[in-house]
Amino acid sequence: MENLNLIKSACFTGYRPEKFPFSLEKNNNEYKKLISSLTETLINLIDNGCTVFYCGMAEGFDLICAERILSLKKKYNSLRLVCVSPFLRHKDAIKYSWKKRYNAVLTKCDEVVYSSMQYHISVFQIRNVYMVDRSDCVITWYDGKKGGTRNTLNYAQKVTKQIINLNADYTKEFLNYQNKIELI
Repeated sequence: MENLNLIKSACFTGYRPEKFPFSLEKNNNEYKKLISSLTETLINLIDNGCTVFYCGMAEGFDLICAERILSLKKKYNSLRLVCVSPFLRHKDAIKYSWKKRYNAVLTKCDEVVYSSMQYHISVFQIRNVYMVDRSDCVITWYDGKKGGTRNTLNYAQKVTKQIINLNADYTKEFLNYQNKIELI
């Protein structure tokens, strides 16, 4: 990682549960590795001065990251979690299996921002740009699939943000891929 002392804010981008190549269940070993890697990365960033984290509030990676930040706030009370909802009624679109976790994060965060007041085709891209523009780095779990995560990483690279990929198996391929990245 580059100089961590320069990272004061970070955002999360990653897959929804159905795009992960493994189950996001607590007893799954791959999920345990994800949580361990995420926690280690967050503590490393926090210990080097990162205090603001932006979460896009999607099921899967986003909410998992937000929950880790909320858990770490017990030890690091200077942390701020900003929930960036893509539109005002986004919570109505959250799947039932994630709604309880979504509501818990929403009620415990430090700030809620709506990147759009109502749904339209670009709300998720607008949300992602908002978060990247306010962050010094982007934390992801990425393995090359097309979609919103890839688009967000493309944008982050374009505006020269540091990218931390928690998928250690993909890091080498990802670094090679970054040189060829294009918006889909």
